Amino acid sequence: MEKKHIQKKQIISDIQAFIQEENDFLVTTHVNPDGDSMASALAFGALLNHFNRNYIILLDDAVPKKFSFLPEIDKVIRYDSQKFAHPINHVVVLDSSDLGRIGTIQEIIRPEMNIINIDHHASNQQYGHFNIVDQQESSTAEIVYTIYSLLDVPITPDIATFFYTGILCDTGRFLFPNTTYRSLQICAEMVQKGARPGYIAEQLYCKTSPETIRALNNALSTIKFHFNGLVSCIYLTNGIFASYEKIDTEGFVDYLLAIDGTEVEFFMIEFEPNMHRVSFRSKNRVDVNKVAEKFGGGGHARASGCVIPGTTDEVKKKILKVLESYFS
Repeated sequence: MEKKHIQKKQIISDIQAFIQEENDFLVTTHVNPDGDSMASALAFGALLNHFNRNYIILLDDAVPKKFSFLPEIDKVIRYDSQKFAHPINHVVVLDSSDLGRIGTIQEIIRPEMNIINIDHHASNQQYGHFNIVDQQESSTAEIVYTIYSLLDVPITPDIATFFYTGILCDTGRFLFPNTTYRSLQICAEMVQKGARPGYIAEQLYCKTSPETIRALNNALSTIKFHFNGLVSCIYLTNGIFASYEKIDTEGFVDYLLAIDGTEVEFFMIEFEPNMHRVSFRSKNRVDVNKVAEKFGGGGHARASGCVIPGTTDEVKKKILKVLESYFS
């Protein structure tokens, strides 16, 4: 552990030197951004601002409405290849296990650009010129917090809000197994520094649209159990999904975790005809990161995801075929 800490400290020191020597950074994260990715991007942007560096925070997607409360959120821009004209020399990628996860923003990256890769997924491909990847951390926000700490960068109430939000979201409101003493300790410190837990929770979890609740109701109505109740699944077909406007399906799969006796849960959403985004959850027995990797995805042992082509029935059969080896 001491050697690992020394290595991380050295990499962070190298990144600091690099940032102070260079300028014009692109900060980005994965498609379909979640609370950890949004908070981490904003926090790293604030770090660059501390060192008086020019930067842009760019996403392949629009900012989800529920994150509109985050400070400086107006600095986040959605990528438009026809209008993009910002000077970019280097790239900071947060919370993305591979470059494919950042979507069309890949087309901006030139061979001469240096990439800073900061992530906590076990499936990370170490694609950066600087890699800080630690799967022991609860979230990417927790890693960015470590950078702030080692560089002795002040944490304002706004930055405290970023760190608290990132950790809160990626630990599933402190319910998931990746919730650690350190996670809670950091969040307590962020409250001391100005983060408001009640306000943040209200913005994230108490402003669900009626359309999202209707979509959740539709998804839960499809629930099926397999392998003697050890696996549960729900889905939304493209016909149903397309009938709703501006719904937020993040967290739908987590409702299945409340079911007693299940070990693996998954949610399939047909976001395009014959293309499914799949979210996996696991309680104890199955490393769903390895399951997602079978389909070109990844994540964590207890939470992962991937994209699988095919009809809903075909995709479900493919998943159950892989899970069969764990429950036969």
